[in-house]
Amino acid sequence: MISTPSIVLPPARRTAPEAGDFAFRRFDPGTDAPLLHGWVNTERARYWGMLGTTVPEVRAAYGQLDVSAHHQVLLGLLPAPHGAAEPEPAFLLEHYSPEHSVLAGRYAHRNGDVGMHLLLAGPGEGRPLPGLSAAAMEATLAHLFADPAVLRIVVEPDAANTAIHSLNSRLGFRPAGRIELPAGDDTGVKTALLSLCTRADFAAATGRPSSATAHLSPTRWETANRHLLAKAIAEFTHERLLAPVPADGGWLLGSDAHEYRFAATVHALEHWVIDPDSLVVSIDGEAAAVDAAGFVLAFHNTLDLSEAQLPVYLEEITSTLASHCYKQLHSTASAAELAAGTGDGVADFQRTEAAMTEGHPCFVANNGRLGLGATDYLDHAPETGSALALHWVAAHGSRARYSAVPGLDAESLLQGELGTRQLARFRARIAEDCGSSGLEPEDFVLMPIHPWQWEHKLAVAFAADVATGHLVHLGAGEDLYQPQQSIRTFFNRSSPERHYVKTALSVLNMGFMRGLSAAYMENTPAINAWLTSIFENDEELRRCNTGLLREVAAVGYANPLYEAAGPDAPQRKMLAALWRESPAGSIEPGQQLATMASLLHLDAAGASLAAAHIRRSSLEATDWLTRYFDAYLVPLVHALCRYDLAFMPHGENVILVLEDSVPVRVLHKDLAEEIAVLGDRLALPPEVERIRAAVPDSERRLVVFTDIVDCFLRFLAPMLAREGICSEDVFWETAAERLLAYRARNPETTAAFDALELFAPDFELSCLNRLQLRNNARMLDLTDQSGGLIYAGTLANPMAGLGI
Repeated sequence: MISTPSIVLPPARRTAPEAGDFAFRRFDPGTDAPLLHGWVNTERARYWGMLGTTVPEVRAAYGQLDVSAHHQVLLGLLPAPHGAAEPEPAFLLEHYSPEHSVLAGRYAHRNGDVGMHLLLAGPGEGRPLPGLSAAAMEATLAHLFADPAVLRIVVEPDAANTAIHSLNSRLGFRPAGRIELPAGDDTGVKTALLSLCTRADFAAATGRPSSATAHLSPTRWETANRHLLAKAIAEFTHERLLAPVPADGGWLLGSDAHEYRFAATVHALEHWVIDPDSLVVSIDGEAAAVDAAGFVLAFHNTLDLSEAQLPVYLEEITSTLASHCYKQLHSTASAAELAAGTGDGVADFQRTEAAMTEGHPCFVANNGRLGLGATDYLDHAPETGSALALHWVAAHGSRARYSAVPGLDAESLLQGELGTRQLARFRARIAEDCGSSGLEPEDFVLMPIHPWQWEHKLAVAFAADVATGHLVHLGAGEDLYQPQQSIRTFFNRSSPERHYVKTALSVLNMGFMRGLSAAYMENTPAINAWLTSIFENDEELRRCNTGLLREVAAVGYANPLYEAAGPDAPQRKMLAALWRESPAGSIEPGQQLATMASLLHLDAAGASLAAAHIRRSSLEATDWLTRYFDAYLVPLVHALCRYDLAFMPHGENVILVLEDSVPVRVLHKDLAEEIAVLGDRLALPPEVERIRAAVPDSERRLVVFTDIVDCFLRFLAPMLAREGICSEDVFWETAAERLLAYRARNPETTAAFDALELFAPDFELSCLNRLQLRNNARMLDLTDQSGGLIYAGTLANPMAGLGI
């Protein structure tokens, strides 16, 4: 809400001020209420909603705001006119947290949003000066954006206040639609024009320098470097690339002139936990800054980084550091707060998804996202909690193929995802484009795309398809989607019951270009249908209440130019999409959703979300872990034993359904691309055959030991021990006990279970970081993943001797 009474200045001030002339101080309800009373009780300030109030009423209203944790009130001041002793109050600024205001639930909130109300001073003597309103507004935005945690300003002026809409537009605000706001204590019901201004919008409108990197500061940069260097030493040591030695009660790692000293504890599975604050760096005996990229440079030969890989890996390290700086500012909820939630299981799911401060637990450079610019990062990174509209294209059926599970035709899917009106609008655009291309409108397939992908890749690399009319850009859809931790998967925030959407995104991250294979899309629904039939007819999986988020439909586009360029051309994975079932329909009232990855989240105080859930559940740790292992570990072992079926069950691919913070169900996602049938014992339908993988018998057990034990449970066990939840021994004893309970009730899989040797003394150490260090653009050939793995000896099994 912004009001603009006609402003005049005393005769001593003959020129309008510039934005830099203003200063700010706290509004004091006790002493400033009479001043404000004069401003709000004018017809020109009617939109402020306080006409007819008395001074005590103004004082009381602003006294309440003064003690609010979510609302601040300031006075904007001009330098004192000639002969005056005090700065001159020129306007009132209220800024607030939209999620704790009347706007809550009425627009797509994102991290870093700040609401704003601005009231310019009432008339004085002299003539009005042009430009004062704009200067005050610019000063206000500059003041708010000076806080690096602020990414976007939200205003909701009355829709009839056309004067302020014009001013907003000049300063970079963009209308986001009308919303109906209920009556407040001192305001009536109103139709507001919601408008938003980002840092980039403000900079473009005013000619100011970009502030898209405001989260980068010396203090946050040092914290990020300490965090990432501690992780780098820990994980590279775990993979036996480095070998710290004991020294002076701590540990020492040296390379030529570089020395790194630190305190650490070493846990089961050779898991190192290094205290970031203890890191001390010296170069040639002189104290030096903690520098994660400099560490990689110093040890690049030890890490076997080639001359070609080194600079790109350094860029990924730097990008990961920058994202950590952002997360320090915006991941402010405590683990206890995230575990407790708000009672809205779906909204809390997305709140937790945006709050996470760590990517993949094993990978050091896990937030590279090479290709995204600074503004792209603010718009599309999962940790921003942003909501964006996916774009849509129409793809000619000669080059695009729609496939779906039985019974789901394209028309039914699109009606459910877009609705009749929006679908009709898109089809009208297709018909209009066909008027010049000569193609037939009914021959087109619709598909969602990432807005970045259209702007940076498709509009250029697929220019021929656009020119000939085979690819028609239809514009943005109406629903808003939140990017998930996997960055190219989107949750529908406007209509949570609608499908997840996964799109191609030609951004390099964690060892792969995040494309989506058009060829794979054709059989994706058939693979999901086959997998569903297995789960529906298996007694053990039903007992464990294990579920699937099916990928029910997919579209892939085969560009003839790049199809002829060879099977490895990345352009062949630039245009494809799939629709996956939403977990929103899989929970009962009172239940919560959370990716399993979130269990490893640490808040700013170092408290883990897993420990917070266990405390909140009121269960004994062993009881909670029993429920967790029965929901997660046991079904995966059963699928391997009974069907030779291997999942990629990392934390982001597993969604927990919790009730009072207790895991009651697990939902698996990312199915068609990340499951495999190992060997030829199981007959598969022809359309499912591509998931069959030839894997030596000796590697079958690594489906459990690498993907589950080493890549997830290795981190969870010491995390719980550190917070006094349970010891590591109890953790692993509970896991072994649940596996033995499974074996006892499933005698038909005993032989297959025993062949996995889950209680053997050791298992092979498969190294993920070594893969990324070897080739950061293509860690593995997805058609022969087993053949590209790198091993470094064996790890002692923490469950050794606990079973049969």
